[in-house]
Amino acid sequence: MWRIIWYLLGMCRVRISGGSPEWTLQKLAGSRIAFRDVRKEDEFSCVLTILEKDIEKTRRLAQGSMCELEIIHSAGFRQSFSAFFRRPLLTVLLMVSISSAIIIPRFVFFYEVTGNERVESERILRELQELGVGFGTYGPSIHPQELKNRMLVRIPELQWFTVQQSGMRATVVVKERPEMDKILDRREPRDVVASRSGVITSVSCLEGNCLVQQGQAVEEGQTLVSAYTDYGYKLQVSASLAEIYAQTVRKSNWISPDTVLQKQLTGKYRTQISLIAGRKRINLLPAGGLSAADCDKMTVYRQLRLPGGILLPLGIEITKISEYDTSVCAEDENLLLDRMRMDAAAYEQAEMIAGRVLSTKESVTRENGVCLLQSSLQCEEMIARMQPVRFSKDGLQ
Repeated sequence: MWRIIWYLLGMCRVRISGGSPEWTLQKLAGSRIAFRDVRKEDEFSCVLTILEKDIEKTRRLAQGSMCELEIIHSAGFRQSFSAFFRRPLLTVLLMVSISSAIIIPRFVFFYEVTGNERVESERILRELQELGVGFGTYGPSIHPQELKNRMLVRIPELQWFTVQQSGMRATVVVKERPEMDKILDRREPRDVVASRSGVITSVSCLEGNCLVQQGQAVEEGQTLVSAYTDYGYKLQVSASLAEIYAQTVRKSNWISPDTVLQKQLTGKYRTQISLIAGRKRINLLPAGGLSAADCDKMTVYRQLRLPGGILLPLGIEITKISEYDTSVCAEDENLLLDRMRMDAAAYEQAEMIAGRVLSTKESVTRENGVCLLQSSLQCEEMIARMQPVRFSKDGLQ
């Protein structure tokens, strides 16, 4: 402990030379002047260590003892950091750096979301921002349990939520609720009916009383599998379940103009540069003079990234705005028909729960600047649909 105290106060290694150095040491002890590490060099000199503040008093006592005092070297806090005292600005910057190293890590500046698949990370961070947790939030003020309760209310798709803080970085760990299929009530009687008219190609009845067979023609809304089976001595009730495929015909009409608007660049363009800081946008170079209705925009965003892949909420957005004129021109007939055929096939395929298109018949009519595509698609699709049993005054329907 005394080493630290002497270092902070400052100490000197001195040599006392004269007829009787021991007499000088006696006077130092009598005057209560602290000294240590005394080493005798010869009969007329010795070396010892004293505090820097006692140099002048020691010199007077040595002269009174017919001796001389010589300072060999000085050491201590002031000598070690004398360069900082000669440069006050450097001292201030050092103190600011030390303070920043202690204070800044207590704030959170970077967030990372893990464990999410269906819920976007941007949505989670946006909801956190609404709750007051964002860039520069004081770390000890983040209470994970309170945040979890409020976030689960804001985002029902989440099952669990917490925030793990490590210095200036926080990891948002979430767990999404599993997607549960709707459980059918097996106690509720259900029929299987036909969604479209057609000729049945395959029947797979898993539950209920099947009323149709392969090769039979059925109409839309006809009951295919009944929920009630009559055994004579008892009536069995069940929730019917079946997969029934049939050949169906789907007809559709698609209308499209045979002209298109074509863009022609005028050669005029402007560049807009914006500084994005968090949610604020600062236009460094606004793009004026061009109407946004007749312009194309191409935007490039560059976000500031620190070593290690940490993204800062600071970036530059560069938008190039090009002006164009529009002109009406005839669309290529083959391209137009191909697009309409693809749209028709994609629409009909999306309308089917399961199935495929077997063949297509179509007719094309062009008049008054309009192209009409009439298509007839022969499909094989699943027509079985479950519905609750309907009751009437006369009994079951």
